[in-house]
Amino acid sequence: MYIFLTIEEVKYMYKIGVFPGKFLPPHRGQLNAIINASTRCEKLYVVVSDNSNVTKKLCEQSGIKVMDLKTRAKWLSIELQNFDHIDVLMLDETEIPEQPRGWDSWTKLLIDIVPEKFDVVFGGEHKYRNPLRVSLPNVAYELFDYKRERYPISGTAIRDNALKHWDYILGSVRPHFAKKVLITGTESCGKTTVTKYLAKIFHTSWVEEVGRYYSERYLGGNEEVYTLEDFEKIVRLHMEEEDKSIRMANKIVFIDTDATVTQYYCEMFLNEKSEKIDLLINPDRYDIVLMFAPDVKWVDDGLRWLSGDDRRWQLHNKLRDMYIERGFGDKIIEISGDYNERLNKAIEIIDGLLNV
Repeated sequence: MYIFLTIEEVKYMYKIGVFPGKFLPPHRGQLNAIINASTRCEKLYVVVSDNSNVTKKLCEQSGIKVMDLKTRAKWLSIELQNFDHIDVLMLDETEIPEQPRGWDSWTKLLIDIVPEKFDVVFGGEHKYRNPLRVSLPNVAYELFDYKRERYPISGTAIRDNALKHWDYILGSVRPHFAKKVLITGTESCGKTTVTKYLAKIFHTSWVEEVGRYYSERYLGGNEEVYTLEDFEKIVRLHMEEEDKSIRMANKIVFIDTDATVTQYYCEMFLNEKSEKIDLLINPDRYDIVLMFAPDVKWVDDGLRWLSGDDRRWQLHNKLRDMYIERGFGDKIIEISGDYNERLNKAIEIIDGLLNV
């Protein structure tokens, strides 16, 4: 006979618990500790604490994008969304003195943001026990796996080399650290095929070029009826596909074309550009840009409409200039040669990006 207890019927040691931390970034060791803490109390508040100046400095020292307070709270909210008795809160400590001088101010902020009186604080650091005893004399402090035996990892280690510690990074956090490789070029330069090859070789996800099939799927195959709104829709659809593939990435994701290419074709088809598309072009979305030269044979696959070597190079130079004008200059690596040379040059570049 099985007996099932509701959350209200379970007898906990504590009523209200708090699990504070910087979570810069949150990792599997912390998630394990949070889940264990949640079995010790009726309600657990996970408090993401942040000094924006310190966060910016630490991220810049590691050469990574800044992980702001809301971003880290969002990551934990995603990971903990199925646990009704765990809530995620944010504590901004930017305006108070840094530790250890700011303990009293910090605990006052903590009391203010937690909506209930709490009787235990959970943590993983011995050094916080005595300051909290002074600042919160009537609140217990419980340590969990402070030696990091189950998950020997820290936020510092991940910031310093996220790819090396990939298995310890939470799924919600991985898109922040995954390398994004944009593969671009004009028609019939091999980018679509090489994008898929690279994804298979590096065992990861890739993004197909939405614009390549848009006419067939949305316009009945009639390219004469393209409008500005169609090209803007292509960009939105493509960015949605990027986001999906980035979430599934294994350290790296390969992306076939971007909004710059869509703007390029918009000008080609309609002889005008979209201001909305330009606003969505963002070089910070990608770590490197592999731009394939049009020096392989032009192949008519039924979806292409431009041929002639002189014309192909002219359009290649136009597209490259568009990237440079929009801030991609220092990320562009041009690749030429036959298909085998292109593939192996790309593999060599990716190995360098991943520090293989």
